Amino acid sequence: MIDPISALSIAASAVSSAKTLLAAGRDASGALSKFAGAVSDVNYAADKAKNPGIFASLTGSAEQAAIEAFSAQKRIQAMRKEIETIIQFQYGPTGLKEYKDTLRRVREQRRKTEYRKAEIKEAIIMWVVGGVIVVAGIAGLAAVLYFIGKQQGKW
Repeated sequence: MIDPISALSIAASAVSSAKTLLAAGRDASGALSKFAGAVSDVNYAADKAKNPGIFASLTGSAEQAAIEAFSAQKRIQAMRKEIETIIQFQYGPTGLKEYKDTLRRVREQRRKTEYRKAEIKEAIIMWVVGGVIVVAGIAGLAAVLYFIGKQQGKW
C-alpha cells in the first residue's frame, strides 16, 4: 500500500497513458490496471483515515492523512469519470461493464493480499509496543517494591 499522493500521481500517469492508447485504438489494459490499483490504494487510505491507529491519532498525522485521502479521492473520481466516458465511447456499455468488473476484481485482490499484509504488520507492531510497555511497567513496579523493602530492612 502506498500513500494517497503517490497513488494519485500513478493514477494521473495511467489515465494519460490510457487516453493515448485508446485514442490510437490500442490495448490500454496495462494502464487501466495501474489506474485500478491506484484507485484501490486511495480508497484504502481513505478507509484508514476514517479509523486511524492509536499512534496516528497521538502524533496528529491522522488529520493530515484524512485531508490527503479526501483530496485524492475527489481527484480520482474526476479521473474515473473521464476514463469511463472514454471507454464507453470506444467500447460501448459492454466495455464499460467489463472495465467496472475489472476494477472490482483488482480491488478485491488488493484487499486480500497487500492490505491484509499491512494490517497484520500494524497489529504486530501494536502488540510488540504494548508488550514492551507492560514489561517495563512490571519491571518498574518490581524495582519500586524492591527499594521500599530494602529501605525497610526486609531485603
